[in-house]
Amino acid sequence: MGFFNGLVGTLIVRTPLLQIAPSRERRWLSEPNRRRLQEVYDQVPAVSCHCDRLGQCCELTKEEMEADFATMYPLYSIEYFNIVDYVEDHFDAERRDAVLSLTDERPERCPFLTDTGGCSIYPVRPLVCRTYGVLSREAVEETARDARGKVSAQWVASFLFTERHTVCPHTRIQAPEALAAHAKNMVRFNYERELLSLGREAARLDEARAAVFASVSGLKRVTRWTWGGYNVLLRAPLAWLKKHFAGYWRRSTLAD
Repeated sequence: MGFFNGLVGTLIVRTPLLQIAPSRERRWLSEPNRRRLQEVYDQVPAVSCHCDRLGQCCELTKEEMEADFATMYPLYSIEYFNIVDYVEDHFDAERRDAVLSLTDERPERCPFLTDTGGCSIYPVRPLVCRTYGVLSREAVEETARDARGKVSAQWVASFLFTERHTVCPHTRIQAPEALAAHAKNMVRFNYERELLSLGREAARLDEARAAVFASVSGLKRVTRWTWGGYNVLLRAPLAWLKKHFAGYWRRSTLAD
């Protein structure tokens, strides 16, 4: 299973020019921003998984690929920076270089899924992974009914569209007393708004990359994308970016 996006196209870049950029001496996230991000994550009730095949929610079936689902999406910029710091701290050089060089915008399999169905970045997994399977089908519908007339109809429709696709019968809630507050946060998009705010305060493109990005996209920043997309923008050699990014962006369908 995966996460749905209505206008997805597969985008893969394979070129010897696209090699991992040297690691920064400084960390991507400041500790205050990291703590604020964790405070958001801590509001999501924990679940345990009782699936007969762990990790199947982290890879796409043929049917899901054809239906334009995507794994680990959306990934907010603040979350990408947090994961990069974790990767640089905890992965060996070979594994680090491999995941930081991935450029596929919509892979069939999450790059952090282990061979045994585990998550190699579990402590820093993004919001979309944390909220997967938390709300039951009944809770999704009830939350939407309660929210109608109180929040934007567009928000309610978006909440239903997403959460109906991420119900999982194999999860068990560890903190049921936190479900009501979590459901309200989901339908009001409180988590997402905080992540967007944090992203605006966190690490930014250097001047040269920002100039390339702005000239190609017409935007100042990208707030939600995928692991591969961020890798291209933030880690590809500048010479490669100047020559190839316009084509990559033109074929991209998941960047906001």
